[in-house]
Amino acid sequence: MAAAAAGAVVAILAGVPGGGMARAQTAPPPGAYGPAPGPYGPAPGAYAPYEVPPPRGGGGGPVDDGAAIRMLTARGFNNVSVVRRRGPTLVLEANGPRGERVQVIVDALSGAINGMKVIGFGDQRY
Repeated sequence: MAAAAAGAVVAILAGVPGGGMARAQTAPPPGAYGPAPGPYGPAPGAYAPYEVPPPRGGGGGPVDDGAAIRMLTARGFNNVSVVRRRGPTLVLEANGPRGERVQVIVDALSGAINGMKVIGFGDQRY
């Protein structure tokens, strides 16, 4: 009885446009429409200041407090202050490009932003 019901369902689906094969089975392979955007491509939208890699060149050494502040200021942050240093990690607070107050975690060895948390808006904290 179950085999007859399954055969009837297959017969019904075969008559429906697009009903014979799942669409995922006919999808093009990954990369068929060109390369996927890489992590160092231009970041779209409002999150671009957070996703841009640190600038290359320069001294190539560890990032001190002043260099981290200048790097964040160049990315559009303002009112930047260093909260503390924990080993090779700097914890800073700043106003982001959209006015949000954020806590930013910066790798002091490379200058990359490793994390960000919104803690308020403008001068007010949540």
